[in-house]
This record gives sequence, structure tokens and C-alpha cells, in this order.
Amino acid sequence: MAQSAASRFVTAQDTRLVLDQHTFVVNGANYWQAMNLGMASGPSGNRARVLQDLSELSRAGINMVRILASSEGSQFGKQPDRMYPVLMTAPEQYDEDVFAGLDWILAQLPRFGIKATVSLNNYWTWSGGAAQYVSWATNSQIPYPKQWDHLRQAFTGGDYNEFLAYTNRFYADKSIYNMTQHWFRQHIRRVVHRINTVTHTRYCDDPTIMAWELMNEPQVIEGGESQMEQWINDSALLIQQLDPNHLITSGAESKNGREWHRIMHASPYISLASCHFWPLNWGYYNATDPTRASLDFSISKMHEFVKDNAQWASSLNKPTVLFEFGMMRDNWGEHSGLLGYSPDAPVTHRNAFYQAVYEAVAEMVQKQQFSGAAFWAYSGTARPPLKPTLQISWTGDPPHEPPGWNSVYDQDKQTLDIIRNFAVLSRQDPTTST
Repeated sequence: MAQSAASRFVTAQDTRLVLDQHTFVVNGANYWQAMNLGMASGPSGNRARVLQDLSELSRAGINMVRILASSEGSQFGKQPDRMYPVLMTAPEQYDEDVFAGLDWILAQLPRFGIKATVSLNNYWTWSGGAAQYVSWATNSQIPYPKQWDHLRQAFTGGDYNEFLAYTNRFYADKSIYNMTQHWFRQHIRRVVHRINTVTHTRYCDDPTIMAWELMNEPQVIEGGESQMEQWINDSALLIQQLDPNHLITSGAESKNGREWHRIMHASPYISLASCHFWPLNWGYYNATDPTRASLDFSISKMHEFVKDNAQWASSLNKPTVLFEFGMMRDNWGEHSGLLGYSPDAPVTHRNAFYQAVYEAVAEMVQKQQFSGAAFWAYSGTARPPLKPTLQISWTGDPPHEPPGWNSVYDQDKQTLDIIRNFAVLSRQDPTTST
């Protein structure tokens, strides 16, 4: 019997993901660089590397990569700590060579049995993101938050709260809302209905895509909850109208409690819940402590986080995926300071953390309360530069962060074995298939 068109797409059935009438558990990798690496030429294009990376990821049991279908350029020239070349050079103006890189990536993934979660925007400035929409609308400079200075090799710069207030104008400032949302909605239409120049298939008809993501890590400041909820609903509704085939997720970290989780996921057009867990960024983990004290505390907080998100998503009768988690390499002893970003630094704490994450998620998968996890991020054969440079290294770390911070390399065999073993830990009993 021929496979039905619908069965080729990953769908949501209550709190499970389903593919071809069987439970689909995400074993994912963040590979945000894909669109640029997939370019046929130019400073970022490296198709040979991509094929090698995808081959290694496939061997590690990866069945989903999370990638960008968005990056925006500034009217004030090249900006620090941002990825180039960009997809959208100005409002509604596109670099076709970058778009063709995305086409090529999506054409390769089926060869490796890998789906894609495709992000349509980014809260953070390393790809331009929501702040760039505000900059276009107001013709103002972005007040960048603290970022990695690649020449000084240290975090420097701005006020985080000022950046939040500026960027949240993307969906909260009535004076520019129609303008920013017109551009964003046009971008959604342009991507969702694009015809792939390699496969000649519209993106909306391509089962390689698992889900559309509205934005990587949308943030909301106090008092902006209603605007956020409305923006998520309106954006997801547009995608659902354009493309009834694919799942839609918000891209939320889900770090601020049950009510914020509800705001990010209550829309009937959001079919897949999202969460991220970052123990260092959230103050749980001390990367310079060689004891297990902060590591064990981070693991305990992770267990609490996973259980909470499983419960919250189940209350909405939606599946949920841990779309990001990560930890840097050991950053003490002979690998103190900058040497902690080196590929030669050990990963004893990271491996213990990864193992704990996969075990926690697998336990929830067995209860049909979770649908998988994706580590941040895959660097593959790329390595950090040996000396300070402004040139993008295209490791797993975006250009606003130190290269090597959270990257998993092809040489990290123990880490890759832990990732591969998640498929065993989360294996479903055949009776749970539909």
C-alpha cells in the first residue's frame, strides 16, 4: 500500500508526536549554522562539511536538527557579533544565494533520515532578529546587551534590561506594531510558500520539515503578557492557514513558571510545546568548580524543570520537546579561563549532565509526557580560531558567544555515544503506537 501523504509528516496526537502511525521521539541537535553552511559559495558556504556533519549526526541517532530560516541585516552597515551573509538584507529584500543554501540543506536531510525544526525569527541579535525589525521601523541603533568581544576575548557591553525593552517593542509597541508585523508576516509567507530550488517542492508540502518555530526564545517583560499571547496566536494562525501540514511551536524557553508557559502555548494553533534548560546562564552551575556540587544542583533543577514542563504541556494536551540544553567543557585546573573553550578541555561534567538530561526526558517519554530533546549545539569538524579574529568560525556557538563554549565536536565520542543511547533509553513499547 502506498504511504499516504499525511503519514509522511510528523503530527501531534494528544501528548505524543506521531510519524507514519508510530510514536516519534525527537533525538535532536541544534545546527543553527545550516543555512549559511549550505550556500554554494561565499565565506560561509561549506557543503562538504555539512555532509560530514550530517553523516556523523545520523550515526549518533539524530533524527531532527533545529535550524534558522531567518537572519536580518542592518541599515547601519555590518554589526558586531552577528552572522553574515544574511537572508533578509532589508525589509522584504532577500539574498537568493542564502535562500538557496536553505534549499540545499532541506534537500540533503532525507538522505540521513533527519527532520528539521525551522525557526522563523530570533529574539537575540546574533542573527539580527526581532531587534533588527525594531531598528528598521524606528531607524535607530540596537542597544546591544553584553556580548563576546572576539578581539579582547571577554564579555563586554550593554545593559540587558535596556535591550529587553527595545526588542520587546517588536510585538508590544503600538506605534510600530503594524510595520514590524507586516514585515514578519511577509517573511512567514515568503518562507512557508517558497519552492525549493533543488527539490521543486514547496516548503509547506515538504515532510522533511517537522515544525515551524515562531521565534527562538521570545522574551516578555512584565506588563507585556497580553501582547505576547496575542502575537503568538496571530502568528501561529497565519502559519496554520498557509500550511496545515506542519506542527507549530513558539520557541519558548518556558523558564518562568506555569502562567508564562500557558501564555506561550495556549493558542489552539500552537501544536507543540517548547522548553530550554541552561544551568550556567540561569545561575545553577559554576563552570570553575571541579566538585560535583553545582553540577548536582543543576541536575536537580533540571529534573524539576522537566517534570514541570511535562505537567504543563499535558494540561494543555500537547506534546513537548526540550529544544535546547547545553553545558560548557570543564573550566578548571589546566583548562581554566579561555582554555575551557578549547576542544582539548575535558567534558566530565558535560557528559554527566547530558546523561542525566536524557535519562530524565526518557522517563517522561515512557509516560507519554515528553517527546524528546535536542542538545545545543553541533560543531562537527569546525574548531575555534587559534588567535583572536572577527571572522566567524561557524562552530556550534553563535557569534555573540565565545567559540567552543557549548560546542559538541565530532571528536567528542563519549558525548556522541550518550546522545546515541537516548534512542535506547526512550524506546517505545510497540503497544504505544497508534
